[in-house]
Amino acid sequence: MIRKLKGTSYIFLLSTLLFLSIYIGHYPAAAQVSADSLTILLDEAYAMMTTNLDRAEQLFEQAVKISPNDFVLHRQLGYLYSEHNKHEQALKEFEQAEAIQPSDTIKLQMAFIHLSMGNEDEAVTLLRVLGDSPDQYIRKGAEVQLAAISSSSTVTSSEEPSKWFSRIYAAPYYDTRWQTTFYYADAEHGYFFDRNKMFFSYGFLSLSADAKSKLVEIPKIFSDNAIVGGVGLGVKPFIGLEVRGQVGVAYDIVPDSSGADRVHPDFRALAIYGNGIYPNFEFHNNLKVTFEPLIDVYSSVGYYSRYKNVIGYLQCRAGTRVFEMSYTAADLYVRSMYVKDSEREFYNNLIDIGAGIRILPFYKWDMYIMAEYYRGVYLGKNPIPKPEDYSKYFGGFRLFIIYDHIF
Repeated sequence: MIRKLKGTSYIFLLSTLLFLSIYIGHYPAAAQVSADSLTILLDEAYAMMTTNLDRAEQLFEQAVKISPNDFVLHRQLGYLYSEHNKHEQALKEFEQAEAIQPSDTIKLQMAFIHLSMGNEDEAVTLLRVLGDSPDQYIRKGAEVQLAAISSSSTVTSSEEPSKWFSRIYAAPYYDTRWQTTFYYADAEHGYFFDRNKMFFSYGFLSLSADAKSKLVEIPKIFSDNAIVGGVGLGVKPFIGLEVRGQVGVAYDIVPDSSGADRVHPDFRALAIYGNGIYPNFEFHNNLKVTFEPLIDVYSSVGYYSRYKNVIGYLQCRAGTRVFEMSYTAADLYVRSMYVKDSEREFYNNLIDIGAGIRILPFYKWDMYIMAEYYRGVYLGKNPIPKPEDYSKYFGGFRLFIIYDHIF
């Protein structure tokens, strides 16, 4: 009896090992077949997107079944459903994509779908969240849509977003042209008078200084070297344009050698325009090269009472996102800058061109690092004042650390 039991156990053990060896030996091959099938399926699906959206939709539906945890597949299927006005199905796919990998781009798309379905409350909730997006394009899109909803008078007063706003901006940088570090920081707190956020008032406190100018010495390079505080009124006629008038008091950090009063009234009238197209950030576990475009323009013209000077500034930039990985991204760009003033100060009359890299070390920090090399020329025959070591042509390297947070 004992021998029979041992023989039976032995045969059972051999059978089990044989089954496992066959299963394990075939499993990688099965996985490879599945992976190859998905690749073939997606090749056809993407090809069909330019000729047959219905067929592309069917293929992506099959792909999602093979790889249900793929963020990109759910997102693409959501876009296809949207094209065919299948709002509920599109929303479901975007929600699954959002659950796998949160994305402000997807949230904005979900808000649009909710509006198409008449779910205004859900759309408003998403759009308000996107008002704090680190992506300027996403923020503006959300603001425009919220303004459109508000103008339709369908949102009750208790649901209106806050009319108060705050902003902190800091941009220290080192410039080899001057061989010193410049410091700039500005804090604002304001209030919008209307629901469309066109008219506003604000209080501000700003700091501008450099590390080269010293006490009891006349600054040798251009910098306000002052702390300025005050109040202002502004209007935003359309996206990108701001017109501001502000009054305040300035305190000179570096005293004038003449012993003049270090406290001055300060009035500024400014027109500012800034707009652009920026790469949409997406989380990637692995390094990904996206080549999404970066194009923007920033310009300003203003009167500054402390200097009795009108200064104009224009910067254009174009580039592309070269990589994204985890929460980090980098953009390469070229840019050109033009500065002109009414008092012919040499540092305010120039044109330069350069190339640089912008790195976002952690996307949610609202901070980025920029390094750029530039060459330029001072404009005008007789710049005033003309330093002893003045040269018509200049160049150098700048390294910025910029923090910009709106809340």
